[in-house]
Amino acid sequence: MAYSPPVPEATQQPAASHITVPSVSDFELKPKVNMEEELHFKFWNPMHYYKALNQHRMRLGLPNPGQFDMLNKEIKMALATNFMIEGGQADLAKMISPNFQAMHTFKLGLPGQPSLFEFAGVYADEDTLMHAKMDTEFNLQGRANYALSKKLQLKGQAQLMANNDSQSMVQLESEYTGLDYTANIKAINASPVDNTGIFIANYLQSITHKLGVGAELVYQRPMPKVQETSLSLALRYQPTEDRVFVVQSQSTNLLTASYWRKVSPKCEAGAELQMLNMPSQGRREASCTVGVKYDFAASTVRAMADNFGKVSMLLEEKIAPGFSFLISGELDHLKGENKFGIGLNLES
Repeated sequence: MAYSPPVPEATQQPAASHITVPSVSDFELKPKVNMEEELHFKFWNPMHYYKALNQHRMRLGLPNPGQFDMLNKEIKMALATNFMIEGGQADLAKMISPNFQAMHTFKLGLPGQPSLFEFAGVYADEDTLMHAKMDTEFNLQGRANYALSKKLQLKGQAQLMANNDSQSMVQLESEYTGLDYTANIKAINASPVDNTGIFIANYLQSITHKLGVGAELVYQRPMPKVQETSLSLALRYQPTEDRVFVVQSQSTNLLTASYWRKVSPKCEAGAELQMLNMPSQGRREASCTVGVKYDFAASTVRAMADNFGKVSMLLEEKIAPGFSFLISGELDHLKGENKFGIGLNLES
């Protein structure tokens, strides 16, 4: 076998195909940016402002401010106004299935008021909510909500009064819930035949993590040649989880301001001020209401008083799981009128 000496490394040359020689074009500069088109895009294109605003809102991470109609939800739950009972009332509820509930309500009216029996049914699942009730005078009320997506909902309400057609109404509503805003439109008794009805649009936007502002536009057309428009502005400020300030103006005639405070885990207090100014009718009125709610171990007490000398109180005693006893009273010192009511709630 013949011996072949190794070739020195210095003598090994790379193949010519592996050598890349730069050309003149590689050293040429890229074409300059058209500054006129760039400025036109930044400052005159509306879509650029829209995209920049959305990017800024995403960076802030603002919370959703809730619904415009529920600006005062905390104080409404603290005051006794929406929980008062006149005469006697008994509510019986039965869960027929996890999604369906039936309710019976017996109402014993005060002297001069009729006694009623109401039957109601509620169906609810992840996307749908339906509620309807009818009384012994064949008055029918119902509402339905359907979620097309996590952000878009369709709502409808109807009220058919057998003895008073003027109080019958049909309302269609659409609501969109964004990351930091809520938009809502409503149409009440809208008639395409004569172009009458009430149309409402509102918008509530979070400005900071603690401040939200909104507006509501109401367009009323009760008759073909009669129309009226009003604008409402609202501000909701929540510096902490246990305090809420709300200021709302309805047109130029009514101003409402409220303050809610969670004093302790069991106690809530609130105050509401309403000022009415109607120079054309010679009316200038103001009302102030203060109230407190206290939760005991097995009961809840709501008390309320206003500047007109009206004092109200409601006691809800939870006797057993699913069984509650309610008693309410209202004393009007200026008018000399008293109201009293008792109620029972039974759920099974």
